[in-house]
Amino acid sequence: MDAIRRIGQPTFERSGGRDERVSVRFKLNREPDVTWMDLFKSHAASSALGGANAVFRGSEVYIDVAKPTGVPELATAVDCFIECANLKLRSFPGRAPERRSTPSPLRPRVRGIF
Repeated sequence: MDAIRRIGQPTFERSGGRDERVSVRFKLNREPDVTWMDLFKSHAASSALGGANAVFRGSEVYIDVAKPTGVPELATAVDCFIECANLKLRSFPGRAPERRSTPSPLRPRVRGIF
């Protein structure tokens, strides 16, 4: 079976609000299944572009992008989201948790030496 791919150029609409969101609409070569859509959504949400609110209507997809950089970058990002879903790469929405440094039991001894 053919991999899912984008057909045609994506269209972009900038919202008039202060948040600088852009809605991207594009068509796929076929309707994806639920698992594929979930993988696409999770990768888009956790990406640097902050793709969110992906809506699927058959083979058409609408996605909001929080921090648009330009048309070529958005088109490339859309293709990346599609490819990651095709490869079944998993990513999780949201920021990675911050690592808190825990004091090492050796730290006081090392400081005392110098």
